[in-house]
Amino acid sequence: MARVTIVSNLFVEFTGATGYNKGRFAQQYDWAEGYFNRARQFEKEKPMNTDKLSRRKFIRKTSLAAAGTIAGTLAGQVRAAPKTGKSAKKSKADTSKILNYNAKMGYRRLGKTKLMISEVSLGGHGSLGLENRVEVLERAAELGINYLDTNIVAECEQYGQALRGKRKNWYIGFASWPQKLTEEYEKELSKKRFLSEIDGRLKHYKTDMLDIWRPVGATWGEGQTAIPTMLMVSHRILDMVVEAFDKVHRQGKIRYLGISAHNPKLFRRILNEYPRFSVIIFPYLFLTEELGGDSLLKLAREKDVGVIGLKPFGAGTTFGIKPREIKGKVDKNAHVLVKKMLAEPRISAVIPGVNTTAQLEENVKGSYERDKPLTSKDKDAIRTCTENYHANLTPEYQWLRNWERV
Repeated sequence: MARVTIVSNLFVEFTGATGYNKGRFAQQYDWAEGYFNRARQFEKEKPMNTDKLSRRKFIRKTSLAAAGTIAGTLAGQVRAAPKTGKSAKKSKADTSKILNYNAKMGYRRLGKTKLMISEVSLGGHGSLGLENRVEVLERAAELGINYLDTNIVAECEQYGQALRGKRKNWYIGFASWPQKLTEEYEKELSKKRFLSEIDGRLKHYKTDMLDIWRPVGATWGEGQTAIPTMLMVSHRILDMVVEAFDKVHRQGKIRYLGISAHNPKLFRRILNEYPRFSVIIFPYLFLTEELGGDSLLKLAREKDVGVIGLKPFGAGTTFGIKPREIKGKVDKNAHVLVKKMLAEPRISAVIPGVNTTAQLEENVKGSYERDKPLTSKDKDAIRTCTENYHANLTPEYQWLRNWERV
């Protein structure tokens, strides 16, 4: 794609499709328009044999400057002090627009997507078969859950069948696994393959639009043998992801771009250099604490990027069992851990995978009881679960230790 075309598309995205109109943000609109006009002139005058590194820097800096000016103004308004009096009562009426709304469930804004998602949502792992997923989805909707996050191709296919025509009741995020964006794997990646995988997920979900494409930035898997390459994604691939997203976004296939990964440094790169990303998904444990002075949560809030926490129970280790051994077991401490995690307001949602509806019901209690203070019994349970986590964390899950502070 020619650079001038990319610049034009960026201006359209930030001033048209996203709703940043001149009436609301006149000063920012005029600035952005002038910026992009100068960028277009730059494109006409600059020789076309410029190296790829300069092109990448141009794309990132152009989009970052415009997005920072316009979206920064919008984000400031969104984070204004809560309304009181009549305006507060009026805002409560908006719950009618929340998918699968349940008065007991808490809902949080997913960053600049503005989607209001349930603070306890549903991860894609844990299926016991198609009918099991039908039952889980139906019960989840009754409980007030409205965001479904799927990773593996087979998961997308099965959930697409299990929705039984109720796609409109859910916000859906998906990955394109087994595609991984790691440096060891990138020789197999291409924009064409990204687009093909996205079209495949649309077919699986029997829809012409999905909400969030969130490719897997780094994770354990076949073909990954070195920690440094497992834990980072190159600028070349991130640029390719953004270009693929821009195309499907213009086509109306995907609404927002996210990424999941196991490396905190990758998220800092994305938050600081790639404003097209609206959501980040990373392990957020019940014992995760904020890293003072260099907090990923603080940076995500500054960029108005939604944060979703996965692996909240440390792959089951918190319940005194080895990973992948939960198999339908319900631990009555699960809601206590969820409640503790939801005390962090910068987390949009946690997405534990479940085998059964009983596990769902236990998890959502963490939201339903969010206003009740932790009891001494709850605190004892948290201490026990912490001991279990450290005692049962197997070698392949030691990377979770990187997420004890964010």
